[in-house]
Order: sequence, then structure tokens, then C-alpha cells
Amino acid sequence: MRLVITHGHIFKNAGTTFDWALQRYFGAAFCDHRDDRPMRQRGVEYLQEFLHDNPGIQAISSHHMCDTAGLQDIQSMPVFFLRHPLLRVLSVYSFERKQKSDTPGAEAAKKYDLKDYIKWRMEPDVGRTIRDYQVAYLASECKIRNSQNVGIKHLATAAKRLNDGSLVGLVEDYDRSMALIELELGKHFPNFDLSYVRQNTTRSLQAEQRSINYLISEIGDEVFDLLVENNSFDLALYRMAKESLAQRIAKVDDFTARFQDYRSRCDQLSRGKKRA
Repeated sequence: MRLVITHGHIFKNAGTTFDWALQRYFGAAFCDHRDDRPMRQRGVEYLQEFLHDNPGIQAISSHHMCDTAGLQDIQSMPVFFLRHPLLRVLSVYSFERKQKSDTPGAEAAKKYDLKDYIKWRMEPDVGRTIRDYQVAYLASECKIRNSQNVGIKHLATAAKRLNDGSLVGLVEDYDRSMALIELELGKHFPNFDLSYVRQNTTRSLQAEQRSINYLISEIGDEVFDLLVENNSFDLALYRMAKESLAQRIAKVDDFTARFQDYRSRCDQLSRGKKRA
């Protein structure tokens, strides 16, 4: 059976770096899919046709990756990266402020300060980009309107990704996630290599904690509480994914050695880029 890596590229979750590593390994057999409308509207039916018409593709990434369970004669190996939902807010806002685009988010980020931008994003008729977005994404078999609240059933559906063969990494534990994903996918692809040169800067854990403190100081307790309330299911999913990642790593007897080798290859790539 044909194997295809399907990367659900969640907005501002370090997916560009993962795609860079896929492109480096697969070359022309990797597809950075950008035709969003048919993927959103037709889902797995469209993906089935697209992969059938492009038999050389071994890995595909999309910001709107559909649920791939219904694929015929193709085994999907889904990959997702989750990010702490409150820290992700800062990245989304910063990106949309700089983005040369006329999307509602980009226009609002340029119009509002962080506090007012968050308040705007909490409105039910506004895109849920920072409202339990990651649960809604992983629960892709459920159609969730912007005005619809994410609920426990959506969290349960999203959490199935942690046990259904999907590979779920964490932005805040990116290198260990990548080393584990490389190990799992390497069972199917010869000499599989996910070493990378970072495409978007990822803050250190200490800096991330300062970012939480910064977030509270910028928006105040009331809006912060509103943000937490509207990301309660994302926070729960993140905690589950963090525990799942730790358990999966603990099952790999020689993970420390594998991780050190992985980091060494990444460092070599980075040094080569600087010399170039």
C-alpha cells in the first residue's frame, strides 16, 4: 500500500521548519499544498483525487489538511505540531501585524494593540484563530463553525490523535519531537533524515515563560482570563499531548543517543548554512 505523510500545518506552530525538513529529504516528492478551497470544501474526496493524480507524492503539507481516515489504497501517516495556546497568541499577533495581507486578521492586528486584538478575536463571528483553534483543527472530522463553541466532544475527537497512529509533536519540545517523529517515520522510509535549519525562531523555555508574564502585563487579568476561558480545551489537549510525548519517548530504550545524534546533524546543517 502507498504510504503518504500528511502534515496538518497548523498556523504559527513551526510547521515551516518541518516542511523544510520534508522538502530536503523528499525533494519533488514533497508537496506544499496551497490550493485551500477544494481541501476545505471537499475534504478527503479531493485529497484522494489529488494524490491519485500525483502518484509521486510521498509527503504533503496543508494548512487545511482534512481528516484522512477515508483514503482508499493509501495509508496516511498524519503529523501535527501543537503549541502552548496562550504563547501561540503572541506569535499569531506578531505575524499578522507584519503580514502584507488584507485578511481580517492582518488588518485587525495593524489596527489594534494586543489587548484589543485579543478581545476582537474572542467575538463569535470572528475566525477562531486563537479560540481553541488546535482542538478544532485536530477534530477535523467535526465541522465547527466560528460561532460554535468547542466542546468536550471535540476535545475527545482531537485527543484520539494521540492514540490513532498520528504523530503529535510540541513546539516547546521541538527537537525531541522531531527526533521521535524521525524514528517513527524512519520505519517506512530508508535513511530518513529530519534534521533541519530553523526557519522560524523558537523561543527558549525561559523566554516562553517570560512571554506568559508579558502577555498578562500587556492585556490585564480580565482579558487574560477571557483568553484562558476561550482556550480551555486547547490547554487540556496540550497537557495530554505533553504527557503522551513523554510516554512515547520513555518507551525508546536508546532515545538519548538518538536525540544526541539528531542534534548533531542539525548543528552540522546550521554551521554549513552560516559558512555558505
